[in-house]
Amino acid sequence: MITSASEEKPTIHVNTLGGFSIKVGDKEITDNSNQSKKPWCLLEYLVVFQKKDISPNELINIIWSDDPGVNPGGALKTLMFRSRKLLEPLGLPPQKLLVQQRGSYAWTQEYPTVLDIDQFESICTRAISQPHNGDDILKLCLEGLSIYKGDFLPKSEYESWVIPISTYYHSLYQKLVYKTVDLLLEREDFSQITSICQAAVGIEPFDEEFHYYLVYSLYKDGHTSQAIEEYNHTMDLFYNEFSISPSDHFKNLYKTIRSKEQGINTNLDSIQETLREEASGGAFYCEYPVFHDLFQLERRAIERTGDSIYLCLLTVSDLDGHVPKLAILNKAMEHLNYAIRNSLRCSDVYTRYSISQYIVLLPTVTAEKGEMVLKRITSNFRKQYNRKDLRVEFKLQPVLPWERSSESAIPL
Repeated sequence: MITSASEEKPTIHVNTLGGFSIKVGDKEITDNSNQSKKPWCLLEYLVVFQKKDISPNELINIIWSDDPGVNPGGALKTLMFRSRKLLEPLGLPPQKLLVQQRGSYAWTQEYPTVLDIDQFESICTRAISQPHNGDDILKLCLEGLSIYKGDFLPKSEYESWVIPISTYYHSLYQKLVYKTVDLLLEREDFSQITSICQAAVGIEPFDEEFHYYLVYSLYKDGHTSQAIEEYNHTMDLFYNEFSISPSDHFKNLYKTIRSKEQGINTNLDSIQETLREEASGGAFYCEYPVFHDLFQLERRAIERTGDSIYLCLLTVSDLDGHVPKLAILNKAMEHLNYAIRNSLRCSDVYTRYSISQYIVLLPTVTAEKGEMVLKRITSNFRKQYNRKDLRVEFKLQPVLPWERSSESAIPL
């Protein structure tokens, strides 16, 4: 059998997602080397736009956009030489890979080249638009996710031509993750959802839905402590990076996890062991959904006991009453948290209420004692973080007893 010359030519595989590499058979070059950036930039641009001839002016504008004083002609010729040197380990003639003809530059058409972004886009187009949810679609989704190892050309992420392309493929990736998770939820394959979402938050740490399904899948797969740990990590991440908390939808998931039934257990020693708190000093910090339930419990208690309890609000602001800059606010809230925890009794409860506020429950105190406690907190805060452009304001208000309807009242 006679084989044509075109069939004998090796296929060049180019990866651009999560890093840049070119592979021919078992030979590969990557941008992980300490080589200068510009030769790689020329390679990236010509490979990505391999289907067209590129003029010298276009390349000069792309590569030396921040250096108008460069000698265009000489610099481009030198750069072409250096880029071809990078290709030598592949075992193919570099002059046949980076082609210069008719006054323009191009990536080879002589050797077939496969780009991961083309494969990824083709899979996304087929998988995301499919209305049915068969095993073949799930297989296609998983194949697409295996291709997306990270964002497009991460070492060139701030180049003007890279940004819109990276955004496009990143958006496709998010849609593909959502589609895959939906398919796996139908199959209750929580272990695989966990793996996919762990990879997804590594690539896009600020997508709340990725975190939500990671926490949910851990919880449904029986890893409750890991789910709570991941939830707390997400809360800290969103507070520290954006000065916001995740949505109520996410917080309700936490509440569901906390209220999970423990199953039948008649051994009280065992139950107490599972309920035991790790030893820690100071007041009890909890997430807002837990604080909400404790607040309701205290309201019910004072209806019967008549004890006084105060709800206290501490707010960090600048001297004009505005939320401080993020870096300053994060540090201030960290010190305020420490001051609250170490200024209260171990039976007192507090939580973070907003980006710049904590709320505290002070049972069995008078208004005067409550104000003394809050002054002690602000004083301890100042000892740790004494900035003249910040202030901590506090308010306190008595908690009113729970109002029971006459139909539900039970004689005591």
